[in-house]
Amino acid sequence: MNHRFWRFAILIALVVAAFSVPATALAGKKVYKAALSTKNELHDVVDSNARGRGVFAIFADGQLHFQVQVRNLSGPVTGAHLHGPATAAQNAGVLVTLCGNPQPGVYATCETTDGVFSVDGVITSQLLAQLGLKPKDLMEYLDNGLVYINVHTAQNPAGEARGQLIPQ
Repeated sequence: MNHRFWRFAILIALVVAAFSVPATALAGKKVYKAALSTKNELHDVVDSNARGRGVFAIFADGQLHFQVQVRNLSGPVTGAHLHGPATAAQNAGVLVTLCGNPQPGVYATCETTDGVFSVDGVITSQLLAQLGLKPKDLMEYLDNGLVYINVHTAQNPAGEARGQLIPQ
């Protein structure tokens, strides 16, 4: 009986340990979200009612994971970028190319499938170094709400859908 008790106790301890690892990893995560829309652009947008979302998460290891999805665009996406530092009422230059030009970026091309643009990936410290952007500077911009996502198309080269990344 005592032997059974200890086997059961060890099993419970292993299960608890297995579930505590993901919780520990999540504890070090920072999340930023954006609601993308044509209405957020600071210029006139032609023939579009684009809407979407972007989610960026920084894990304890410093990796910046992202997913951006936009629907109802006027055509295929030619570029998607992080811009900053800027408030929602300001324009700023490209900080990081998610897809398209200028390169280097995360992806060289942007994919639009069935009228939906979707891109996900990781912004590495190596890419930031190539861009001359210090990770601590990007984190500071993100933490202060000074980074926005902008999605561009041929019909709207200055941007068709924009959303400010807000810390959660």
